[in-house]
Amino acid sequence: MKKIFYILTITVLGVFIQSCDLTENQEATADRNMIFGSETGLKTYVYSFYNMLPDYNSAFDQDAMADYGANNSISTYGAGAYTTQTSTGWSWGNLRNVNYFIKYNTNSAVSETVRNNYTGIAKFFRAYFYFDKLVTYGEVPWIDEPLEPDDKRLYGARDTRDVIIRHILQDLDDAYQNITVSSITPNSNTVNKWTPLLFKSRVALFEASWRKYHAGTGYVDNCNITSDSLYQVAADAAKTVMDGGPYKIHTSTAYANGRGAYRDLFISDNAVTEEVMLAVSCDASLNILGQQNWWYNSSSFGEHLSMARPFMKTYLNRDGTVYNEKKMDGTYKNFVEETSNRDLRLNQTIIGADYTCKNSSGNYVLTTPNYTGLTLTGYQFTKYVMDDAAYDNGANNINDIPIFRYAEVLLNYAEAKAEMGALTDDDWKNTIGVLRRRAGITGGDLDQKPMMVDPYIQKTYYPNISDPVILEIRRDRAIELCLEGLRMLDLKRWACGNLWKDIEWTGTYIPALDTPLDMNGDGIYDVYFTTNIKYSGAYKGITVQLKGAQTVKKLSDDPNGGYVYFYNETSHTWNDNMYLYPIPAQVITMNPNLTQNPGW
Repeated sequence: MKKIFYILTITVLGVFIQSCDLTENQEATADRNMIFGSETGLKTYVYSFYNMLPDYNSAFDQDAMADYGANNSISTYGAGAYTTQTSTGWSWGNLRNVNYFIKYNTNSAVSETVRNNYTGIAKFFRAYFYFDKLVTYGEVPWIDEPLEPDDKRLYGARDTRDVIIRHILQDLDDAYQNITVSSITPNSNTVNKWTPLLFKSRVALFEASWRKYHAGTGYVDNCNITSDSLYQVAADAAKTVMDGGPYKIHTSTAYANGRGAYRDLFISDNAVTEEVMLAVSCDASLNILGQQNWWYNSSSFGEHLSMARPFMKTYLNRDGTVYNEKKMDGTYKNFVEETSNRDLRLNQTIIGADYTCKNSSGNYVLTTPNYTGLTLTGYQFTKYVMDDAAYDNGANNINDIPIFRYAEVLLNYAEAKAEMGALTDDDWKNTIGVLRRRAGITGGDLDQKPMMVDPYIQKTYYPNISDPVILEIRRDRAIELCLEGLRMLDLKRWACGNLWKDIEWTGTYIPALDTPLDMNGDGIYDVYFTTNIKYSGAYKGITVQLKGAQTVKKLSDDPNGGYVYFYNETSHTWNDNMYLYPIPAQVITMNPNLTQNPGW
């Protein structure tokens, strides 16, 4: 068998319950000795915890609500219509299962080392569970036992962020100390002792930033642990992985036609284990197939997620200079010019002018973004997409999907050190410099910390940040981890939720309307933009009728009188209460000791 895959449905061990809150009864329908009396039983139970992770149907679309991506499906949360009555997600079944395992994993028939190993894995997943609750709801009750229905602790008040973060970090320390596997696991689809450290750096970085950038608000009441102490925890955890772990940045594949070392990580059949620290495995032989192509390349499925122009402009030029959307004569760059000689991560994240895809005849041909019914901005995401049209029309993908990557370790370390004012030139060279070199950047700030602020990044994204090092780290973090499910967490911890509302979903440069356009310079017309909704002329097959939210924006400063593509969706909004989700009203009714989050 090509891959190990998680046993996600456990029927033999009937201890797994589907509980929605903290009041449902814990039942064990199998003899505990069957579960805890052998390593096989422990392993089978622990495999069920992997259900908490994103799976092959969701790991690739976690950033659908990020500021840098236009999409055509605004949720009630994103539209500001979310309420305490519609709030869901207050589910605690996974926690009860983990706590049950930790409590009863004491059978002396199994060696202490083996038991501690699996308890360590369980504690990693308890930390994973509680971090999700912390970033979703803020303060929640900390419970580390499988409580009985009449236990008064089920109806207790929320514990402070200090209590929760201490417990999470302690669980991750225990996991690191007790998990016995230190080598890279097959296909990186099970955790090893380094996984908790990466996650610890993420957790501590989030909480440090939350406390720093939300200071003076109700979100940090009762917080006594300092931001700097948490930044230090994040840096130390990341540095331990950097110094002692088996991982490195994957660089061995040269770039060509939209494919290279960076995109290898997301389109390889087998996870690129030298960098991918945890992955979801897909396997045709087991009929475990992903939906990446279907979600990103179908006009009838997915949310048509497309990169927004403001974010496209953050990618540096290949020589390390900042990108300018205009040429020397003041005219705007066309699509070929926009996607040439740039940070190679751009053309490995979206379809650039050089992109080739295998057609129905099995030949790789130059392929432009699909303007007719798919991309909302002209910048069509391709990061997780197999370059073969045969994968597009269903759940057919066999490429593994990274969940944790070593690149995040470098980014977490760099940011934590920079926030403390302690990042050295060597630190920069060994983190951001490493990532930029893989991206083909040959000049600029590779070996030394940047000294100059990029006015575009500062004005457009982070006007309250004046430190050029932090600004550049944020640039690379957004670019490197694009679509990997961390962007909204970053915006929330930096108190930048307003970007969800403020960043316009503009797109590619359009020289003219009612004119056939060759976007990638191959001599073939690709699109015909028109406001005539009844157009039926010679270019009907490539016509984009501009109506409703799909429109263009006139460029008043373009000497050639051009436009930019524009998805003018006005329903998305941001209010500061959205930094946390509301606790469902029915939950507070059941437990009046719980208080509601600010603004709900």
